[in-house]
Amino acid sequence: MAAITSRIDVLGQTALFAGYSSMDLEEIRRFTRTAYLDAGEVLFKESEPCSAIYCVVDGLIKLCVHGPKNHEKIVEFIGPRQTFAEAAMFSGQGYPVSAIAIEKTELIALDAYSFMRYLHHRPDLNWVMLAMLSRRLHQLVGQVKSMCLHNAEQKVANFLMEYYDPDTPDRPVGNLPARRAELASVLGITAETLCRTITNFRKRGWIRTLDSAIIVDNPGRLQALVKGQTSTCEHPEGGESPLRLHHPQAAQ
Repeated sequence: MAAITSRIDVLGQTALFAGYSSMDLEEIRRFTRTAYLDAGEVLFKESEPCSAIYCVVDGLIKLCVHGPKNHEKIVEFIGPRQTFAEAAMFSGQGYPVSAIAIEKTELIALDAYSFMRYLHHRPDLNWVMLAMLSRRLHQLVGQVKSMCLHNAEQKVANFLMEYYDPDTPDRPVGNLPARRAELASVLGITAETLCRTITNFRKRGWIRTLDSAIIVDNPGRLQALVKGQTSTCEHPEGGESPLRLHHPQAAQ
């Protein structure tokens, strides 16, 4: 019973199900199961039929597409209390991306067919999902805009501010992957540029690091940088070596 209650609690904390009543969540719980992935394990591949939508309980998932010569482009990272694959459930065209675990990950899988049948009888809940999908679309458009219009420093600053919560300013910004190259791929920059930028921010006192996590100390300066109101073109002398976004256990 504790595991079942936990699933309901986790779903209720996501953006997708935050507007659902406890009764709705209890009904939806019947369509769920728990899944576990090891680091590097594939959850689903691009174009596969959508059998479920997912919520991350613990761990980190990357959504990616593959081009010629199996070149990988990461679209988004999905961390705890985030859902994904909702749009694929409605499109009927399969998953538009592949989902791969970056580290050991626990998921809640919600059967797509059963959930769609439930929504058919509860059209009011469709509006809740539509609002969430609209916010997700605006976020992705913002990421595309950032990649097209921002320089490397602005891209990194924008990423950090996306995960900064002013209500808990001392909490490390979340969803930093174990390998720096994966974050660099999302931002459209090289891993070396990412490390130089993080180091520059740290030397200026805008951020500090705790192991592989980053804590934002000066959100105002980062936000000003995103808006083009400040610059980090000056490079202080001395300082620490570039940050490597690796967990201690991560493969080199």
